[in-house]
Amino acid sequence: MDPARELPDLMRSLPIDRHRGVPIPAVTARHPDGAPDFSTVDGREALRLASEGRCGICGNPFDSEVAFLGGPGAVAARAYHDPPMHEICAEASTIWCPHLARRDMRRLTDRRSTGVLPATSAEEKPDRWVMWICRGFAAYVVDGMPLFRPTPYLRLRTFTYTDDGHLRETPTTGPRS
Repeated sequence: MDPARELPDLMRSLPIDRHRGVPIPAVTARHPDGAPDFSTVDGREALRLASEGRCGICGNPFDSEVAFLGGPGAVAARAYHDPPMHEICAEASTIWCPHLARRDMRRLTDRRSTGVLPATSAEEKPDRWVMWICRGFAAYVVDGMPLFRPTPYLRLRTFTYTDDGHLRETPTTGPRS
């Protein structure tokens, strides 16, 4: 197995989708037949896990830091519809989630499980994803959808698409000496 695609320990207990061969995050919505709907977050489960101080990906408790993953718009608004997660789980999502990992992978429009995208979500995929790492957050329900507002960031990590369309972390450069 490719070491870059090895699941972190926190995610090893997640069920694996037999059709896609990918882990099923804790907040993934389900179709009426029980199949995972990877395009939709189960808002009730996301809020429950967040209120219990648990990761939206693996379901395990947080330590002192949480991470959010979103596009530049989420960073500018300091507001996320995807739930808080461990930094390692967010990083693994950039590799395992086909929608994130590949520029050409689009969200399915079939939302049979729980409805539509949040009103403030963009249908267009951003050209980069930013991980916001912080110590806490507030959770709200806006127009029936969860909204998470992180505390000020401790650090940001940026992921952009390579020429061949794969997502990779963009190294950050510090001040030049």
